[in-house]
Amino acid sequence: MHLAALLTLAVSPPELLVAGPEGDLLGEAQAIFDESCTYCHDASDDYVNLEDASALVGLASSTGTPFVDPGNPGGSYLYLKMVAAEGIEGDSMPLGDDPLPAEQLAAVQNWIASLAPAEPEPTGEGTGEGEGEGSGDGTGEGTGEGEGEGETKPPPDKTPLPPPQPKRKPKAPFFSTHQINLQTTTTMGKKAISFRIHHRFGRVGGFGDRTYLGMAGGAVMSMGAEYGIIDGLDVMARWTSSRLDWEIGTKYVPVRQEAGAPLSFGMYASFEALTQAPTSAANRLTGNFQVMVSRLWLERWSTQLTVNYSLLTNHSPTVFADLDEDGTAEQVTDDRGTLNVGLASTIWLGKKRKNGIDLEYVLPIPAGDTFYYNGGDQAPDAGRIGSWAVGWSAKRGLHVFQVIVTNTRNIHTNLAAPGGDTTNPFSPFGDFYFGFNITRKWKL
Repeated sequence: MHLAALLTLAVSPPELLVAGPEGDLLGEAQAIFDESCTYCHDASDDYVNLEDASALVGLASSTGTPFVDPGNPGGSYLYLKMVAAEGIEGDSMPLGDDPLPAEQLAAVQNWIASLAPAEPEPTGEGTGEGEGEGSGDGTGEGTGEGEGEGETKPPPDKTPLPPPQPKRKPKAPFFSTHQINLQTTTTMGKKAISFRIHHRFGRVGGFGDRTYLGMAGGAVMSMGAEYGIIDGLDVMARWTSSRLDWEIGTKYVPVRQEAGAPLSFGMYASFEALTQAPTSAANRLTGNFQVMVSRLWLERWSTQLTVNYSLLTNHSPTVFADLDEDGTAEQVTDDRGTLNVGLASTIWLGKKRKNGIDLEYVLPIPAGDTFYYNGGDQAPDAGRIGSWAVGWSAKRGLHVFQVIVTNTRNIHTNLAAPGGDTTNPFSPFGDFYFGFNITRKWKL
């Protein structure tokens, strides 16, 4: 919003300013910063620490404008960033969230306006002239003239700016670039980078490694990074302990609901390399192709349909086919891929929609009548329930936290696709896994 536009709002400053108890204006402003800003701008931030807002008074920003100019909200860079005024560097604050409500902007404005401004420095000029004459006869005459001028620069206009009526930023359909395992149509944004950790514990229920809710069993972990080249175009690289797999992918979302389209449409393609020994993993070079269509409904409910094809999904080195009526099996090479349809959904909770209930389901599309043991189709008479996951997610600043329960322990696109390394059909619903996803994002 242009700074001039802020000055011409129809609502006058006195009607919008919401004064707190006398002497508590800093406390009101600090509480707002603690709630919405210190996730990122805490004491570890060498640039701006909003855990102590009073320390920003008079401190120059990168533009030279002070973060807080006493008595002058309109000349305070902190306030200008919050109202998205013209001339700020980068995005408005809070980053990635809606603008603060009008009453909170007014509280920050009140605090800055209440600060005693620095005294203006006077400048002056003075001249003096004098003449005198005297005679020795006892008479004397003297005249003197003096002129002096002093000028003081007028103080700058420190009329408090009225806070604008908050304009809600268009929201991306999902909190993160991933739902649980599936990619989403949400992208990083231009010049943004993130670090991701996905973790799945051992199986719950049964014997062996299925103890202590799976936490004492074998776990699978994935770590990776994403980078937004431009709005709608990301690249990603990640590694998982499952089959020592590397996945390198790119996502392109040319149609984005947050950019004004009625829905979002995107594509994802990736290459995967399993670095486990050939005696432990077959089909070690593979890939995936995915298309996604999503929509955010009433800013409360996100839905997405995904169609994915994963090549060479069976990575077991010993695969057998049941070819005889008597059940005699012989070893074969399984070079099949998996076609599946995925559904993802999030219900956003709370007034600020910072929490969500996440759902994900992937249904394999059967191809052919050959059934494989130690492969994708383990038994002719078993059902095909697909992979499912349920989770709770929370967004705090540039962090996204997610805890989940799922019936597949795999994480990377090809390994998690039903029909191969993630066997289909799955074990009964009694076998499942707990896990979590954590993402941290930075703007460059």
